[in-house]
Parts: sequence; C-alpha cells; structure tokens
Amino acid sequence: MSTKTDCHFNIPVNWSIDDYKKLDYKLDHHKGNEDNKKYIEAGHLTQSLTLYNYFEPNPMPNSIEYIKSYFNLKNMSVAVNLFTPGQYIPIHYDRYSAYKQVHRLNDDSNIGRYIVMLEDSYPGQMLQINNDIYNNWSAGDVFGWINDTVHTFYNLSVYNRYAVQITGELY
Repeated sequence: MSTKTDCHFNIPVNWSIDDYKKLDYKLDHHKGNEDNKKYIEAGHLTQSLTLYNYFEPNPMPNSIEYIKSYFNLKNMSVAVNLFTPGQYIPIHYDRYSAYKQVHRLNDDSNIGRYIVMLEDSYPGQMLQINNDIYNNWSAGDVFGWINDTVHTFYNLSVYNRYAVQITGELY
C-alpha cells in the first residue's frame, strides 16, 4: 500500500492490455483554459492539446481492483487515459474540480494523483513531474504527486499510451 507523493514505484503486472484497448474512450481536453490559451497563442495546435478518457462509473476491467489494492486513499476515483500519437497536455497543476465537487471538498491540499503505466514506454513518450522527466518506464510503474505539483505528458511517439489514473485523499 502506498500513500507516497511525488513518488515512483512499481506494481507487478497482472492485467491484459487488451482489456484497456477496447474501452469506449471519449475525447477530452485539459480543463485549464488559461494554460491552453497560452499554448495555442504560442503556436501549439488545439487538437494536440487533448487526450482520451474513460471514467467511472463506467464498467472497468476486472484488474482495476487489483491496481487499486496498492493504494491507501480515501474516496478513490479511477479513470483510464489514452494518449494517441501527437497528443499532449500543457504543463499544469491539477485543480481537481470535479473530484472536489463530488466529495464536497473545499481544499485540495490532501489530494493525491497517481498514474499507473499499463505498458512499457516507447521512445517519444514522456512524463514530466516538476523538473523530473520520465521516458523509460516499465508496465506497472507508478508516478504520483500531491496537490498543485506541476506536470505534463507528451506522446511524441507513434504508439498509443495507456495508463490508469487514480485520485484520492491521503490518510
């Protein structure tokens, strides 16, 4: 179990990536309109500042319960993220607006977010958390942060990137 923040650890793989590839993802965009505007004004393409999401309460693959068992969080929420080649989000910090609304929270100082990589990385896939850049992860690697830690993800590869996103309050 982990309540670490700004962390990196590994969960042994016990899932089939095919279960995640067949989910009914919906196109989404980063919610930080100020961040998006700054990137677009600098010449970034609007259609690149996107990702695909699959959220609870949609039915999740059975292996989600296995993945969740590695986290000791209150009010855990799960999503699956898909970044296709060329998609990325601006450097930002999470505002947790929907999470705070659902759980009636006014403060986000105790909210953590974790990304569980479902496959090994491909060249051109990069995750940045603060000033640390990760580009050579293995399936099951977990990266986490708390509150307003800046981060971003770039898929400059020719392959899709699948990951489970876990959000919850630290005990």
